[in-house]
Amino acid sequence: MLFYMRLEGKTAIITGAGRGLGRAAAIEMAKEGASVAILSRTPSELDETAKLISGEVVYFKADVSNPDDIKNVVDKTISIFGRIDILMNNASVVGPVKPVFEVEEKEWDEVFRINLIGVHLFSKEVIPHMIRQNSGKIINVTSGLGEMVMPLFGVYSITKAGVIQLTKTMAEELKAYNIQVNGLDPGVMDTDMQEEIRKLGPEVLGEIYDEFLVLKEKGHLRPPEEVARLAVFLASEESDSITGENGTETHYMRFGYTGNPRLHSDVI
Repeated sequence: MLFYMRLEGKTAIITGAGRGLGRAAAIEMAKEGASVAILSRTPSELDETAKLISGEVVYFKADVSNPDDIKNVVDKTISIFGRIDILMNNASVVGPVKPVFEVEEKEWDEVFRINLIGVHLFSKEVIPHMIRQNSGKIINVTSGLGEMVMPLFGVYSITKAGVIQLTKTMAEELKAYNIQVNGLDPGVMDTDMQEEIRKLGPEVLGEIYDEFLVLKEKGHLRPPEEVARLAVFLASEESDSITGENGTETHYMRFGYTGNPRLHSDVI
């Protein structure tokens, strides 16, 4: 009995794939038959990710805020795999955890260039290839903080709000080319980023520290492997009729997402 591989013959680029959701998504997409190009700023983490992938993989040390790095990744991916079907803009940083009126210009610039401008630049470099194919999937990792106010996380929240609006705008502009653009809100995951936030302690985080600590202690932090299944859904043909949406798994269940890609894989 063989399972239909949802992404067979497809090529995916995943940013921030050295750990966390990026790593989990790369592994899951490869399981579904995709060739994957992964990148981050830390080669040792990429090497670990690549060893966990069963399938064709190539990895690059690259910074999503650097246009030259982006062009190099896209050009080499095309050279190696011949096409780009999926772009998952996952790379991001938390940035300064402080009131926005205390944030320095250099801090603003760094977070914006990685979290928001990087999404635009990578999409801009990939889209012409998708237009030529008359198909493509762009998955932008967003955050619930892009739609709510959480003191001290203002810069991060503002960039994620920008990503949500960018997602909706690109979705409308790219409909004519059969390119779907959707936002994936992963919720609060059990990742290194979350651990780094907790390490700031109550001195920096105040009351928020206790909230994050309770989530960890009670096992309410979500494993990135679980969220990666939604990324596979958004990368697959099952999401061909969905574009301009943003949300968690619960949001996408109204569009047919079940939570486990193997549950609705066809048996050959």
